Amino acid sequence: MKRKKVEASRLDSFLVDDFPVLDGLANPIKNDDDFQVRMALIDELYSHASTEDDAAARFAEFVADRVYEYESETVLIAYSSQSEALAFLLSERGVKQKDLSEIATQSAVSEILNNKRKMTVAQIKGFAEFFKVPVEFFMHGVV
Repeated sequence: MKRKKVEASRLDSFLVDDFPVLDGLANPIKNDDDFQVRMALIDELYSHASTEDDAAARFAEFVADRVYEYESETVLIAYSSQSEALAFLLSERGVKQKDLSEIATQSAVSEILNNKRKMTVAQIKGFAEFFKVPVEFFMHGVV
């Protein structure tokens, strides 16, 4: 069987239009609508797999990697304290305490992380802006 020849200049659109799974594997998720499409793609791929070793299941895992990346950046988990919220963001984003020096001194950040000090309103706003999260992320458990 002969395959139709595709011009090199049209190869990218051919692969994406005719094989949407490739787009789901390679490109980061842009927004919540794209997220929903990827979740549906994962479901569809798994519906064609009879074992974890099937190609469809392996492709689904690659798409799931894009979902994980997106969720790591956009999905916020409620924490019981400001210290847990800050520790999570520091760890997840690879940020060091000294990187927050324009918001709070390193000793203040350390005291917050060790539950010896609560964040001030200015610090909450500063951390929220720095990490691009809503201020409510740091408000859970604050009385």
